[in-house]
Amino acid sequence: SSWAARNPTRAIIRPRTLPPRLTDAQKASQKIKRDQKIERAKRLHDVVAEYLDAQKMKIEGLSRAHHVTPKQINDIIGNQTRYRTSCKSQLIHALVHAKAKEMNVGSRYSMAELREMVVTDPQTKNLTRKEKETYIAALEEHHERKVVNVWANNQAAARDVVATTDRIVKELDDLRVRTGVYGTLFVVCGHINDTIQSAMHGTDNSEDFWEDVYEHPMADFLRQYEQWACTQNQNLNERDSLEAVRKQVCKMILWGLVDVTGKKDIVMNYSNYETSIVETYGVRLVGWPDGVKFISPSNIGTVGGIRKLRDALKAHTCYWTTLSPVEVKAHASKLATRRSAGDVVRKP
Repeated sequence: SSWAARNPTRAIIRPRTLPPRLTDAQKASQKIKRDQKIERAKRLHDVVAEYLDAQKMKIEGLSRAHHVTPKQINDIIGNQTRYRTSCKSQLIHALVHAKAKEMNVGSRYSMAELREMVVTDPQTKNLTRKEKETYIAALEEHHERKVVNVWANNQAAARDVVATTDRIVKELDDLRVRTGVYGTLFVVCGHINDTIQSAMHGTDNSEDFWEDVYEHPMADFLRQYEQWACTQNQNLNERDSLEAVRKQVCKMILWGLVDVTGKKDIVMNYSNYETSIVETYGVRLVGWPDGVKFISPSNIGTVGGIRKLRDALKAHTCYWTTLSPVEVKAHASKLATRRSAGDVVRKP
């Protein structure tokens, strides 16, 4: 069974259909186009080389005339032309996406051909602002679906895992060079029928940690992790069940409390939070989602409520923070006022 079959309520990312085989005439035509493209690229390269030589001579003349180094002039040119600040979806990309959905039915056009159709289409010349926003919104929705949808078959899922794992490994190795951190990565399949190849990676000599501390090679832990994951046999809905998310949230809140206080044996107290946590340790959990009652996550009774809290903790909009001495004093004064008024500040 595939990951998609185990998640029937989720939208599916359809794999790309392979184009039909080319005939000998089509292959010959493509070879001519390819040769012409190579020739055009060579001519462009030669012209650009001549331009760069002329630009270099011009920059050297400017540096002598203004008594500055060529590097200063190159820095000015690069600062004006090299950097971009916007990463938003562009209208041209949204129009090409819409054209692809319209034209790639039964046949498949290249990106260059679709772009040319958009440029020559008179209907794209006088779009209203609302129409432009609609096209861009459709493209962004398509991008979001590709991130959260599931692959239709195991082969496509395995390719995605390999590509993404390779990217993460490179990012981890680059981070190690920039910062000197150590890192370990485990990636395992979640079902015995998956064709995903489990993988592991450790920066520098991270693999020695497992043998030095646990007296077992890192590969043993990879196999045990894979066995554990396969015995879970859960789809996305089961992983996001009320009970499962409750456990996640309890751990996230406790780990955050341990991190902010530095006390490994601390216990979260929801009933006497204002006294046992805020007053005693001078820390507070801020950003608790609206509409979710401040109680132990184990007592939150709706899946929507517990997921909302989990998502807030993951996004760091709900987080632990340390109070300043002034804030701690103000909080203690507020509790003293409530005690004087006869309020029950601390529950038994």
